[in-house]
Amino acid sequence: MTDPSATPTSPASWVSVSVPGAATEPLPTVTVTAAASTATAAASGSARSGSAAATATVTAAAPASPGASTAVRRPVRVRRARPAWTGGVAGVVGLVAVWWLLAVTLLDRGGVVPTPWEVARALWDDHELLWHSARATVLTATQGWLIGNGLAIGLAIVFFGVPVIERALLRIGVASYCLPIIAIGPILTTVFDGSTPQKALAGISVFFTTLVGTLLGLRAPDQATLDVVRASGGGVLAQMRFVRLRAALPSTFAALQIAAPAAILSAIIGEFLGADRGLGAAMVQAEQALEVPRTWTLALVASAAAGLGYAVIGLARLLVPSAPQRQPGRRPMSHAGTRVGRGRPLARAVATRIGRTLLSVVASTAVIVGLWYALIEAFELNRLVAKDPQAVWQYLFSEPDAAENRDLILDGLWHTLSDAALGYTAGTAAALGVAIAFVLSRPVEQALMPVAMMLRSVPLVAMTPLLILVFGRGPLAVSVVTGIVVFFPSLVNLVVGLRSAPAAAADLVIAHGGGPFTVLRRVALPSALPALFVSARTSVPGAVVGALLAEWLATSAGLGHLMQRAQQTFDYGGVWASVVVIIAASVVIYAVVGLLEAIVLVRYGPAPSRRG
Repeated sequence: MTDPSATPTSPASWVSVSVPGAATEPLPTVTVTAAASTATAAASGSARSGSAAATATVTAAAPASPGASTAVRRPVRVRRARPAWTGGVAGVVGLVAVWWLLAVTLLDRGGVVPTPWEVARALWDDHELLWHSARATVLTATQGWLIGNGLAIGLAIVFFGVPVIERALLRIGVASYCLPIIAIGPILTTVFDGSTPQKALAGISVFFTTLVGTLLGLRAPDQATLDVVRASGGGVLAQMRFVRLRAALPSTFAALQIAAPAAILSAIIGEFLGADRGLGAAMVQAEQALEVPRTWTLALVASAAAGLGYAVIGLARLLVPSAPQRQPGRRPMSHAGTRVGRGRPLARAVATRIGRTLLSVVASTAVIVGLWYALIEAFELNRLVAKDPQAVWQYLFSEPDAAENRDLILDGLWHTLSDAALGYTAGTAAALGVAIAFVLSRPVEQALMPVAMMLRSVPLVAMTPLLILVFGRGPLAVSVVTGIVVFFPSLVNLVVGLRSAPAAAADLVIAHGGGPFTVLRRVALPSALPALFVSARTSVPGAVVGALLAEWLATSAGLGHLMQRAQQTFDYGGVWASVVVIIAASVVIYAVVGLLEAIVLVRYGPAPSRRG
């Protein structure tokens, strides 16, 4: 029976345990009753969230006689969870320990990989150089980040309001994202003065990811919320102002977070290819002087700057409220409202999508060609360096050597796409596995997210030669470089997608006996399908650019190596023709991913909200 002396208001939660039995019973029956229901609820809530752990101590006395019962008081004490930053510190410490171990064992090859102590000493000795270089790079990258993201968000709103413009001009965004920065950087440096090339590269690198993320967010509002605004007399503008813009904040901030490291790294690439200040210029000087510890120190400073930008935007993301989003789930209806369970309706929808894609490609090509001519005329660019569309056409189809030029470029394209596919598969698979681990375990996320940010923030244009010395010049090195480019954007999008699962659906699975992996398989993964395709649309062109970078700097095959050789021989026709071909291939791949997205989301994705 319950001990009358136990009160619910006592400092600890007392649980009475009645032990009926006699001295001859070796295994008495134990019945537990809670004296304070609030303590039970608190303990179960702490156990569910993982934020605290419950501990208990039990003391018991043997019954004096048969039939007698003894009340046993068991205080339950809840310990506070460790601060979130401890996981990050543990992850960084573990990374440094692994780095030190590899530097003195497997990677001890002529000083290519210095120990953390050597890097720390270089950090102290060169602190003034590092400060001035980092300040110049961050200032340039911030200006490019603001310009690129401002244009992307503004155009996303326009695209959403006018779908015809979106279908025609979104390919221009894809083309801008697929520009091989390593190839156009020297051209921009030749044409423009000062820090304009670095700002342009930073803006180009962030534009497309923010455009796609904002468009995804504008389509995310819960339909019931839009219906409330419509019933209150609000039109499209009111829905945009009060609902859609707020609902777009999570995916937009996720894109802005991805854009922060991208802007830093693109500015460094611009400095690496031609500048007199900044982290990229300092890396060139350090590599030419064979100062390996200084090179690694500069890379770590660049990683720290990129990680700081990511963290600042993440903090702003937590402070800004967002509107309710639609609840993902299985959808039996197509975008047009027809059933797609079998046969002809789905085929008709796919054919319609292909037709619209072809029309938008034609319109986008016309716009790009017009802008191409306009930019050359507006800036009065040197025709020896800046080739127009007619010159590219002649290089590929009209010149006496056109057939040889085409074969050479197409062979390099096939090799580059093969490298990109291998790296994309490896990077996305790793990102999905890590994202699942993050969602299932907060401590794992706290420990590994700083490591993931540092991996994304590595300036590959400077570190690729060092990676080649470690992994060789074969497909493995290209896959590592490409996988690094793909990994972090995919990870961020997938984590957001997995956590977008509706809590009610997860609770329903748990109520029917499902565990965390069941919730993941039946609720979280289907809810992450839109984010998976968003990461694919942004990562596939990124994989191509990563493969080009690795081929440009490290290998003797592929379109990247072909462009490097053409630039060294002042064959700017070959450079521009290669750029056009790789952009066209990337746009086609992007369209194929979009088609697959439409087919999959028609069957399994969330129902889209109406525009009006």
